[in-house]
Amino acid sequence: MMIQIGRLSAPHLLVAITAAPFSSAFTARCNKLLTPNYFNALSSSSSSSSSLTKRTTVSSLPVSSILRNKQSSLHLMSPHDIMDADSINSVTSFLLSRGSRGSMENAVPPSEGVTLTILSAGFALIVWFLAKEYIFLKQKSAVMTGALGKKEKDFTWFDLIDYRLDYFFSTSEWAKVILLFGLSYILVVFGAGLLVLGDSEDFDTISEAAWVSWTYVVDPGAQADAPSELIPRTVSLIVTLGGLLVFALLIGIVGESIGEKIEDLKTGKSRVFESGHTLMLNWNDKSLAVIQQIALANESEGGGVMVVLSKLEKEELEEKLESAINAKENPLDLMGTEVVFRQGNPILENELKKVSASTARSIIALTPPEFDSDEADANMLRQVLALKALDGDFGSDGERHVVVELQDIDNKELIKMVAPDFAEVIVNHDMIGRLMLQCARTPELAYVLDSMMGFEGSEFYFDTWPELYGKTFKEITVRFDDAIPVGFRSADGNVRINPEDDDVYEEGEEILVLAEDDDSYQPNDGTYPLTAGECTGGEVECPLHDAIRPPEKVLFCGWRRDMSDLISQLDEFVPPGSELWLLNQIPADMRAERLLDGGNKSKLKLQNLTIKNVVGNHIIRRDLKRIWDTNSKGEYTGEKATLDEFDSILILSDETAMKSGEKGSTSSDSRSLAAVLIIQDMMDKMYEVKKKKFASNAVLIKPPCVPVSEILDTRTKSLLNVANCKGYVLSNQIVSSVMAQVAEEKDINIVLSELFSSEGSETYIRPVEKFVDLDEEDTMSFWDVALKARQYREVVVGYKPADLDFADAAELIINPPNKSVPRRWKKGDKIVTFSLED
Repeated sequence: MMIQIGRLSAPHLLVAITAAPFSSAFTARCNKLLTPNYFNALSSSSSSSSSLTKRTTVSSLPVSSILRNKQSSLHLMSPHDIMDADSINSVTSFLLSRGSRGSMENAVPPSEGVTLTILSAGFALIVWFLAKEYIFLKQKSAVMTGALGKKEKDFTWFDLIDYRLDYFFSTSEWAKVILLFGLSYILVVFGAGLLVLGDSEDFDTISEAAWVSWTYVVDPGAQADAPSELIPRTVSLIVTLGGLLVFALLIGIVGESIGEKIEDLKTGKSRVFESGHTLMLNWNDKSLAVIQQIALANESEGGGVMVVLSKLEKEELEEKLESAINAKENPLDLMGTEVVFRQGNPILENELKKVSASTARSIIALTPPEFDSDEADANMLRQVLALKALDGDFGSDGERHVVVELQDIDNKELIKMVAPDFAEVIVNHDMIGRLMLQCARTPELAYVLDSMMGFEGSEFYFDTWPELYGKTFKEITVRFDDAIPVGFRSADGNVRINPEDDDVYEEGEEILVLAEDDDSYQPNDGTYPLTAGECTGGEVECPLHDAIRPPEKVLFCGWRRDMSDLISQLDEFVPPGSELWLLNQIPADMRAERLLDGGNKSKLKLQNLTIKNVVGNHIIRRDLKRIWDTNSKGEYTGEKATLDEFDSILILSDETAMKSGEKGSTSSDSRSLAAVLIIQDMMDKMYEVKKKKFASNAVLIKPPCVPVSEILDTRTKSLLNVANCKGYVLSNQIVSSVMAQVAEEKDINIVLSELFSSEGSETYIRPVEKFVDLDEEDTMSFWDVALKARQYREVVVGYKPADLDFADAAELIINPPNKSVPRRWKKGDKIVTFSLED
């Protein structure tokens, strides 16, 4: 279809616009070529020409007739005459029917019509666009002038053109490419038109002229072969200069496009095409520990893929990972796992699609570090909703799930309400608080929990063993040489930890074990005798519960936002009549309000604890010597205590320092380390003074407790070992390990929640004398001790010899080897168990 403006078609317009400025040269060129022989050839080829230009037909007329119809001679044609439609019809037909030089006997090739149509159509489109823009700018200029109310406008046409160019380049990604092709097109059409109409015998066809003009555009050296005439050389120079501009523009566009693509790759904007991978959303101080644990979990499979989506720049995240890998102390080992980083907002659906969230095996949603606790939990709620909106079937298969980190226990039910089928909630502060409380009462428990939570040693696994159907839990206790049976999971998902001895393993259920890997254990032949677990005495010799514990005296150093929850948890652990002394710098009259957390918490209702308030700084010796109770008015009540009187001392992380991110973790750990050293030194000196004062009854003097400190940065661990500080909890490390385990198996969250709570089974370190009478029989196997512990409804998971530290006994404290081999037990040996009662 041919473009028309009025009565003029596109080829007519091209000829008219191009030929008008050179009317005299064009007329001379036509007079030279319009011979009788030419029109005879034109007559023979008119049918093919008319088929290419449907609106242009040249009659087979003799030259005299042509001259008579066109004012007897083309010498008389003016630029105005050229714009006449009939004249343009004749000229266009003339251009279409030119043959080879010196002969008009051959038919004109049809490609001439195609070439001219393409050139004229494109040129007409450019003219139409420029005309439209001119009209728009004319109107814009009038509107702006009227709006300013001035007779003289304070802007120029160049300002308007700059505005429109800026608009096109900012709104269209193809603007630069269109500009490049437009300039090239104009140069080709301009050069081809002048070469055809010029007085040269070297260009007989439009196609040939267009090709030569194109070579001038793309190859500056092509002008060296230009004909010697003035017009061809002038055209070659002009078009070549324009071609240099086009080439420079092309280089700029290509270079910028490649640069933008590389920048997109560097900033992590490309889509991730993975399935069955682990996806971590956001980045905080637990991220590196989570990556390490996922890498350990993937080691048995030869590695895997972990994708991280964070608002931080991709290069920054890669630098953090590289720094952790190259660290001299405790370097991160990926063990074949590939870590892919992408930059984006995790709560946006498009960003989640970019990291293939809908095909991920599991998702770990970490708390954004830039928010406070309430805002962080609100962000996590939106995060879960975004995942649910992304894939409505996410988690419905029971395999894919998301592990959500929360800060406040009160928000847990909100997450479970919107996503009960696939969200597993880990409340950060709640878990750390429970860890701290358990470790404060048994400082060595930190080593056990650290070994149990990570993938470096033994961890929890569920599996089905049909050959054990119908067996009781007591029988199953000695059926795995390389695993520790802990409980059952029923077909409906209910997990029973530390069941009764006669609890039968039914078909469809799974056995929960502690093992090194999911394929590292198998049932044995079941020939090991169960006689060691038989109780031959009465109720006194086979007790189910321990004696009533005496009241405890506990000291908290520092303050946390979730102090109210921490106190409530402690109230569940301690026996009645216990005391809690709070040592921090918050005035006593403000603490009741702080415990309410601005109305987010209810008033404490304690059953076993009495709170004592002490104002002071726990890293200043003077304040640690004056542990005096004050009332709500800040007045001393007369009650006081010394450090060596406490059964447990907890040093909490500094709340203000923790808000500063990674630097805050380092600052908090520095304060905690200083407090541990000062308190240990003061208690040791007090103990030595008492030993000298009561030398005759030194055995009755209670040794000082081990202060337990919360450590956020794992790099601080080496400093604690140098300072011989044994009481610490690597809170971020343990929480990261828990999240990684739950990411691998969602029901592990039920197991760990019970082990960390005051209800159900907890982890304890018992003296071997509780289960073994060393005076009568001190040689027996690990399984024999485990069977004896079943009399107390306890599951033995490991032991620590008296002559080894917990750090050196890492292979024994959880799932030890050689369980059936007898060994000699002695005083000082410790047994690690899961028990219902302390």
